[in-house]
Amino acid sequence: MSSKSKKDKEKEKKEKDKKKKDKKKAEEENKCDKRGARNYSQYYDAPDGCHVQKKIMVTTRYGIVTGLIAGTYDVLMYSHVVGLAPILTRYARHMVPIALMGATFAAVANAVQHARNVDDPLNYFAGGMACGPILAMYVRSGHGVVAGGLLLGIIAVMKKELVDRDCPFIQKFPPHMNTIRSWRNDWTLVRDPRDDMLHTCMIKRSSDDCS
Repeated sequence: MSSKSKKDKEKEKKEKDKKKKDKKKAEEENKCDKRGARNYSQYYDAPDGCHVQKKIMVTTRYGIVTGLIAGTYDVLMYSHVVGLAPILTRYARHMVPIALMGATFAAVANAVQHARNVDDPLNYFAGGMACGPILAMYVRSGHGVVAGGLLLGIIAVMKKELVDRDCPFIQKFPPHMNTIRSWRNDWTLVRDPRDDMLHTCMIKRSSDDCS
């Protein structure tokens, strides 16, 4: 009996440990996934070091979009190339290296974090420096290896500091009128325009009655 009860206790203990591990794993997954209802991923949906493959895909996507913009500007405003092959060549010249820089940054920054087991701006600086050779190839200048890498590393460190302090890298200024109906909002410091509308209509009505 004693041996049987001992086995039961061990079995219950194993089940409890398994439940705790599953619960901890679910909490870590929820912590690492902040995408919510969006059907696309962003870089900071997960903390640094989590979901590295997704981060690489996201930064590659950012690079492709940036390359498309740069390629469009090149074709329309600078090179004025004609023909499908030359146009595709100009687009590829911008898209490929910029997308590679995005993927390289994410891969190196997260790899350095896993190797050091420390989450600090030095990881981002290493990711930026790793993009130096690709930048040199893109701008066709050897100065891009060191100078360009240092510049990208400093920008990456600034980005990391701003993210850690919950400050936007580029401030978002709302337009004067957010929507076509925003003038109807009560801004408390400004008179409600509906009052003027009401008085104007009443005055107009009374003048029509007098006539």
